[in-house]
Amino acid sequence: MEQLPDFEKGIAAAVADPAMSVLCQYDRERFDPVTLATVTSFHTRSVAAATYHADAMLRICRQYAPPGIRLAGEIDYGNAEPLALALAEALRLDGEITVNMAGLAFIDVSCARMILDAARGLAGSRAVVLRCRTPIAARFVLLGATDVPGLSVVRVDDR
Repeated sequence: MEQLPDFEKGIAAAVADPAMSVLCQYDRERFDPVTLATVTSFHTRSVAAATYHADAMLRICRQYAPPGIRLAGEIDYGNAEPLALALAEALRLDGEITVNMAGLAFIDVSCARMILDAARGLAGSRAVVLRCRTPIAARFVLLGATDVPGLSVVRVDDR
């Protein structure tokens, strides 16, 4: 992490030719916002994920790798519409779908059921992975996630 700014300076010097471009991709779970901010001056363009909802309590956005959606903050029935839109778009993707809730602190039953219903709608034809902290994972298990064909609940470490 400490070497990231020097690495970026070296890359910038190596690709000083304006006809050349480089795509940088960082795992935002491994680098803190301050470290990432130190290298923004080296990046003249950025690719932003589609955002379905963003306010002080919740962010729902598309996730490119692995394909799916990412939720962070707290979600309840008041945010059902953007969650439904994000899930609908994720279902149009090919292959496995990940609902990354590692940054989610709370989900109410109605939103959890919406996610489970989307997984059930695939009838096991495609895999769905729910990445979440232990308390959120426990809620999905209580709602019957283990009975949904093709659905995996992956617990992530609490940070």
